[in-house]
Amino acid sequence: MPAPPIFRSAGVIMVRATTDPGDLDVPSQLDLASDDAVLREGLPWLIKTWARADVRDAVTLASPALAEQLDRISAGPDTVTAKVVRRAVISVAGYLLRWQRRATPFGLFAGVTIAATGSGSVQVGRRHRTVARVDSEWLAAVIDRLEQHPQLRRRLRVIADNTGVVRDGRFITARRADPGGGKAVPLRDTSVRYTAPVKTALASAAVGIRYDELAAELAERFPTAQPEQITTVLDNLLRQGALISALRPPMTVTDSLTHVIETVTAAGVEQFGDVAAVLRDLKMVRHLIDEHNNHDDPRQATAVRASLAQRMRGVVAASQHTLAVDTRLDAQIRVPEQVLTEAVEAAQVLLRVSTKPFGSTAWQDYRSRFRARYGQGSLVAVRDLLADSGLGYPTGYLGAPRAHPSWRSVNERDATFLALVQRAALDGRDEIVLTDAEVAALTVGEPADVIPPARIELGVTVHAASIDALDRGDFRLRFAAAPGSPTSMVGRFIHLFDNYQQTQLQAACAPDAPYGDAVAVQLSFPPRRPHNENVTRVPQLLPDVVALAEHPTGNPISLDDLAVTADADQMYLVQISTGRRVIPHIPHALDTIVQSPPLARFLAEVADARTTVFGPLDVGAARTLPYLPRVRYRRTILAAARWLLTSDHLPSRDGHGWDSALQAWQRHWRVPARVVLCHGEFRQPLHLDDRLDRALLRHRLAQAERVELREDAQPDDHGWIGRAAELLIPMLAITPARRPLPHLAPPGRLQVPGGAGVLQARLAGNPARFDDIIRHLASFTATLDGTVHRWWIRRRRDLVRMDADQHLIVVLRLTAPEHHPTVIAALAAFAADLAARGLPGQLSLVPYQDHPGRYGCDEALVAAEDVFGADTTCVIAQIAAAADLNVPAQALAAASMARLAAAFATDGTSGYQALLQCLPQQTGPLDRALCEQTLRLVDLPVDGRQPQSHPAGKAVGDAWQARSTALRRYFDALAAQRDPSGVLPTLLRDHHIRALGVDPTFEQSTNRLARAAALRALARTAQ
Repeated sequence: MPAPPIFRSAGVIMVRATTDPGDLDVPSQLDLASDDAVLREGLPWLIKTWARADVRDAVTLASPALAEQLDRISAGPDTVTAKVVRRAVISVAGYLLRWQRRATPFGLFAGVTIAATGSGSVQVGRRHRTVARVDSEWLAAVIDRLEQHPQLRRRLRVIADNTGVVRDGRFITARRADPGGGKAVPLRDTSVRYTAPVKTALASAAVGIRYDELAAELAERFPTAQPEQITTVLDNLLRQGALISALRPPMTVTDSLTHVIETVTAAGVEQFGDVAAVLRDLKMVRHLIDEHNNHDDPRQATAVRASLAQRMRGVVAASQHTLAVDTRLDAQIRVPEQVLTEAVEAAQVLLRVSTKPFGSTAWQDYRSRFRARYGQGSLVAVRDLLADSGLGYPTGYLGAPRAHPSWRSVNERDATFLALVQRAALDGRDEIVLTDAEVAALTVGEPADVIPPARIELGVTVHAASIDALDRGDFRLRFAAAPGSPTSMVGRFIHLFDNYQQTQLQAACAPDAPYGDAVAVQLSFPPRRPHNENVTRVPQLLPDVVALAEHPTGNPISLDDLAVTADADQMYLVQISTGRRVIPHIPHALDTIVQSPPLARFLAEVADARTTVFGPLDVGAARTLPYLPRVRYRRTILAAARWLLTSDHLPSRDGHGWDSALQAWQRHWRVPARVVLCHGEFRQPLHLDDRLDRALLRHRLAQAERVELREDAQPDDHGWIGRAAELLIPMLAITPARRPLPHLAPPGRLQVPGGAGVLQARLAGNPARFDDIIRHLASFTATLDGTVHRWWIRRRRDLVRMDADQHLIVVLRLTAPEHHPTVIAALAAFAADLAARGLPGQLSLVPYQDHPGRYGCDEALVAAEDVFGADTTCVIAQIAAAADLNVPAQALAAASMARLAAAFATDGTSGYQALLQCLPQQTGPLDRALCEQTLRLVDLPVDGRQPQSHPAGKAVGDAWQARSTALRRYFDALAAQRDPSGVLPTLLRDHHIRALGVDPTFEQSTNRLARAAALRALARTAQ
């Protein structure tokens, strides 16, 4: 039976394609290992190629440094060495091969357009429209220069960096990478002493204020301070980034140059000659950019770019890059509807076979730690949560204490996929064609429990020999890309299109919240590398914006107005002031792991921490295999065949020997000639029959030592469009999951041992011995009479890190804080006694935190603790009864859960019905004898014969009765605060954990028994 549909197309298709002119000449058989060949053949080719205006224009824009080198080579070919020419040939050939073979938008090499649906048709011209903006690093240098002017500085609005934190007497902000840096550096901080003037300045600038007004406020607040002292403080805050001037445009501003011009103009400093001169230059640059962007003739646009570059280098002489250019294709394309249908089906299969159906392991661990510390429903401010005194960032985040998560253990899904790989190898097949049954076998967990992302994007390459073949359905799709669900590959190109198309794209990449109790917000933040601003400036697409480390736009939602909460299944980002769930969108596809600030990543991910991780086909444990065959589902190649190549495979360093070794490796592993070289984010299509392409592979392998080669398209595969191209298809969930928030409450106070009226002790060891310890606890606590008001237990097992220690937790509520020394000494003696008996005695004292969001507050929380204590007494009695009367502990626990539900309601019938509603109905075999024993226990007798004649049976009955009394009191106290029915699932699970431990599969079986017991009780009531 096919799975129900999950996604639908968002109604827009973005085409990404190369602008390859079609007549590029690449010396495919040039022998780069020979100095003579490089100078005899490579140098003339280089000079000839550099004389082409289109090549010169595209390469100059991509790499000004390479362009300067090529100018020098062309001007003095007789003086250059083979080494210099070889490096230039490798670089230029790499760009030209990229131009011919890659669809990823980049400068003048590739661009985008929007395709329609219908009968297939393609028309691609050569009058592609280029849209230029000033390069972000060039503009940053201009802003740095303007901020140095004291008179201008005093008239600018400034705002405090809202991502800064106060730690150990200093105000700390993240330091961005230096301009010109090739990649993001490790996290670096910059800080200032958090003195009284600094504290006052940052507080006053929290929502933006003019510099001179801020200085006046400080002068009034600190009358003994000299004006120059105040200026020194504020200038230092601005220099260190603690204050951000209005010259720095928010990332929702796409025309950043105009923003700077208008900000300087509004400051009214034209009378200052040096500022006025810069302003005139900026206005001229803007005029030329406007002229460029309005040209339809590519040749005229090229001439304007040359003038622009010259003028811009006159403003910032040291700037390498001056312009950032995006290209809109001169193309009209229609794609048959069946292509979209096939892509949607492929996306749904990729979602089903995800190895992370319930979120990443790091987020599962984080949610578990959040619930253990703060409890369900606790609303924890983002700042407090991420502080070192909170939980900090999840595992794997930049700056997180546990920065490198270990790989998960091999599971059944891995075994299934490895078996498919092995079967294909034994059959001599280079392709795994997944059936629906195999998709089901690769599915982790129950599909009904999966929460799909509200939106995704899928990039595919279409393989079809012609338009007619495409219309006939004779095509293949190949997976190309899938950005993370909070991000979008569409957003950064929105500015290229008309208003109608922008509206379409906006709805696809940043849709409104599907329900009224949620708000969709746009996350806006500067990337860690200034250069990346060229690809992250996206116009404001949503009314509400969360701005980080920049001046806010739109309807700003403050970082201080954001908090995190969790329930049994999910985590939520919440706006504190309104109680609405917040759904963040990052409208660009910048890498969130390294290139984005960790705070931005956290806000984007926490709201979807429980949703299925959508992305490329995860091969799991097979990722280290040297070869993986192609994986296809119907007409979509979910994963191309791939090979791992290391420098050890090709030990020879001389040219001919290296080629021979590569060809031998190709024959052995059946590697085709057309492959894509992959290393990190680098992609380079290669044709290994060509000597030049092999040299490019050798060059990259020498740098990386290990690369990945993926099967590439064949020449006819692009016949339908005549060039390398990809379709980017946004999709929306058909029925977005409605996720009501749990009851919210502030987090409980953290109570450390020795400083509060509660002690939390933790015993680590073999969980099989916990029942023995629990029985000893009863006699131990009897010795604490007068010092302990109530006590309870809980078992703890980490379901994410299965190798972690398991714990028996004992919580003791003291009658007075001064009893701490006495009780701690007694606990130490108890642990020593356990060890002497051969039982686990590894004792530790840990802080305790109330969970008012889960159980209620004030009187209700006190009543809840009475229930915990009474339930612990029930568990002790049930453990004794199971041993003395030979009654299964699971049957006792199930009957106990039914009795618990009956007591936690207005009447028993309502309680049993509530249990049936909150415990999901399960199917499958159930031990009949165990079920019958559970049913006999519902009303007691305990042993099914004469329950009151045995002390153990009487103890259970008495404990259940005492707990019922406590439950009724708790029900009434909680009803005065909120609907108590939402707590019943928690109480049932708490009892299972106390009585039987943490085991989700075993718990499902117990829940079925409890349902059966409730049904039996209801049937008896109806008689």
